[in-house]
Amino acid sequence: MSAFWIILHYYGIMSAEYERKEIFLMSNPYQNITNYLHFLSRRYNVKINIKDFFGFIPINKELDEALRPFLAHTNPFCMYIKSETQSYHTCLRMIRKMYSKFENGDYEYFFGVCHAGLMEYVIPIRYEQDLLGSINAGFFQSDPETTQARIRSACLGSRLLQFETAYRLYEQYITAPDIAIEDLLPQLNLLAEYLSHTYGILCKTHPTSTNIFRYHNSNEDMILSHAVKYIQQNSSQRITVNELADFCHCSTSYLSRIFKKRTSVNINTYINKVRIELSKNHLMNSTNSIAEIAITTGFDDPNYYSRVFTKMIGISPTEFRRRFKTFT
Repeated sequence: MSAFWIILHYYGIMSAEYERKEIFLMSNPYQNITNYLHFLSRRYNVKINIKDFFGFIPINKELDEALRPFLAHTNPFCMYIKSETQSYHTCLRMIRKMYSKFENGDYEYFFGVCHAGLMEYVIPIRYEQDLLGSINAGFFQSDPETTQARIRSACLGSRLLQFETAYRLYEQYITAPDIAIEDLLPQLNLLAEYLSHTYGILCKTHPTSTNIFRYHNSNEDMILSHAVKYIQQNSSQRITVNELADFCHCSTSYLSRIFKKRTSVNINTYINKVRIELSKNHLMNSTNSIAEIAITTGFDDPNYYSRVFTKMIGISPTEFRRRFKTFT
């Protein structure tokens, strides 16, 4: 067994305690890579982001599912900056610039700064002659004056973005990693090797483009990541497809098509899945009634909640609580 498989398995076991709140991954063969990414993020305060230039992630549903939390930066500062349409598209253009930089030069990695002042190291993911994507790790910080100037520039001329709000979010949520880059880079290279090796296996059984030039639509990854994050953060509230599409800067038809393509379910079903997973924690760890749990997790009708739960989980909420409750 090669070294990176052994190390990823080790980190998968060591970081399993972090993943109790993650959903849909219990039977996923790529669970360890999800655990490893969360381990790096939480142990060293590193924000990890996977950019897909080639379309190698969606060729396998389980890999897509495992990497979904890492396809875009969804911290409150980034989400606020990208709430402005122009700023959102500036972020997308930067992905294309990353691709061009690696495509036009033989870089082992480079250090980049986004238009809103966030700094990260970018490591390529290559398979033979193909540039698959990149691993972005941040956020490293410069002097406060330079950071403020970039944030102010990003907010300039926008009717939605306010510098004071943006900078407050930056100070609250953006902190430097607790690891030196020379110690982090070997782990990121390990991750790049793993993803390259995984693609090498998958491409033998999954159809891929034979075009000489291929560039994946990164907007699709951004939309999916933002939509999933919005659903997770607002699952206890009423969520409409229209407001979700507005949040993701796209049409409702495009958003619905992406969800069906990448998750194999429609948006409302996905919302219900998130709510059901949250309700399982309540059933196991609280003494609240079934009706109270239904309302807390976003279901207006407790009877409808019970029907959806039974259909998705295979047993009723009452039976689930009886089997798995942690309280006496």
